[in-house]
Amino acid sequence: MIPSLHSGVSALKSLTQGLQVLGNNISNVNSLGYKSSRANYSDNFYQHINDAEAGGDGQPSSNVLSHGTGVHVGSITSDFNQGSIEVTGLDLDLAIQGEALPNAGGFFEVIDAETGDLFYTRGGAFEATTAGFVVTRDQYQYQLQGVNGPLSVGLEDDELLLARRVEQTGVVNLVVSKDGKDEIRSPGQVKLVNFQSPQALKRVGNGFYSNGGAGQDLGGILDNAVPASGSNGKIKQYALELSNVDLTNEFAAMISHQRSFQAGSRVITTSDMILSEAINLKR
Repeated sequence: MIPSLHSGVSALKSLTQGLQVLGNNISNVNSLGYKSSRANYSDNFYQHINDAEAGGDGQPSSNVLSHGTGVHVGSITSDFNQGSIEVTGLDLDLAIQGEALPNAGGFFEVIDAETGDLFYTRGGAFEATTAGFVVTRDQYQYQLQGVNGPLSVGLEDDELLLARRVEQTGVVNLVVSKDGKDEIRSPGQVKLVNFQSPQALKRVGNGFYSNGGAGQDLGGILDNAVPASGSNGKIKQYALELSNVDLTNEFAAMISHQRSFQAGSRVITTSDMILSEAINLKR
C-alpha cells in the first residue's frame, strides 16, 4: 500500500502547484499586459515488475507488469496571445497589435538606467520625465528603448510642446511651437523585440521578462527592431493591452483541480485505512 500513498501524495503536491498557477492567473486578471500560465502534468517513472522477454522459441512474453508512481508538474507554459485593447486617451500609453503574429507581435524593451539590465514587457504604460526620457509608469522608471537607444521626447530651447504622435511603425513625432511657428520633428522610433523561443524568458514580476544575465540570450532575439515589419506588431497609441486571462476557463480548471484534489486525498485515506487493517491482523 505504500506506493499508493506515494501516488496520492504526489497528486496533492502537483495539484497544489497547479492551483497556485491558476490563482496567480486569476489574481492578475486586471494586470496590464499579463500573460496567463498553464501547468502541464506528466506521469512519474514506472516500476517494472516484469518486462516483456523473448522465450526460447523466440515468441515474446506478454506478461508485462508495471505500475506508475504518481504525477508531477512537467512544465509551466505561458500563453503569449494578445489580450484585449483598452483605449485610455493618454498619448504615451502604447499597445502592441499583433494577434495573428508569432508571440502576438513582440515586446517593448526597457532598461534599468542604474544597472544596465534589460527587461521586456507588454504593459505599455509610459510617461515622460523632466529630462525628456520615456519611462515606465511605476516605481522602477525603466527607460523605454528606441531603435537607436533610450527614447527621449525632450524639448529643445524655446520650444512649446503641442502634441505627441506615435505612428504604427513606432516613429515618434513631436508637434512643437518655436518662434511662433508650428513644427513637426521626430526624435526617435520605438523599438520592439521578438524572440525565437519566448517560453525560455524568465518572469521577474511587474509584467517584466528577463532574457538572462549579461551575455545570455535565453529566448533567441530575432534581428528585427522595427514595429509593423516582419514578425513585429503595430504600435497603437492612446491604448493599453490588458491581461489575456480568460476567467471562464480558469474557474472551470479550478473546479477540475478541486475534484482531482479530493480524489487524490481519498486515495491517501483509503490506503491508510487498508494499512491499518493489515497492521491490526497481527494483534
